[in-house]
Amino acid sequence: MDRPMTTQELFNRICDILKEKGKMPDILDYGIATSEPVPIRIYEFELKNNLDYGGSEGIYLDLWIEYFEDDGWVKNDIGTFKTLEDSREAMHAMAGLLADFIIEGTAYINANLDDFTWTGADVYVFGGDGERTDWCYSCNSMENALEKKDELLKKYPQVVVRDNATRKEKIYARKGT
Repeated sequence: MDRPMTTQELFNRICDILKEKGKMPDILDYGIATSEPVPIRIYEFELKNNLDYGGSEGIYLDLWIEYFEDDGWVKNDIGTFKTLEDSREAMHAMAGLLADFIIEGTAYINANLDDFTWTGADVYVFGGDGERTDWCYSCNSMENALEKKDELLKKYPQVVVRDNATRKEKIYARKGT
């Protein structure tokens, strides 16, 4: 992606995956993404939920993400599912939906980490075979990334520093390489 995915887009994408896999319960009256989307700039967030009986009818499943930013935890809604049914079977179906949402959501996020990485900088090394390695160091700032680059150049011939906000990369080579 050329911009951060929003909380609304994440909810809709996971819903699409659940529909494709036939994992949406028939009892749903609706599933609706948040009306106040927020860009997701970091993949290190927790998917939180509340599954409970509604105040007047049915069962609600509310979903949100929480992550640490600056000096505290931030909470952003992603969406809600609702059924008018309130039987034990309906509660079990909604709990199954919650489990499937977490399973499929986690798999999607892990398979697309770059779409959720828009802060700090990443530092990669080139292995002995001359290929860029799959692992990296994630740094909170460019200053930290450049320090890590200097440290890694003592062991590896080339290092890449990537600014996650701009997606720009710069390759550094050890002197004499």
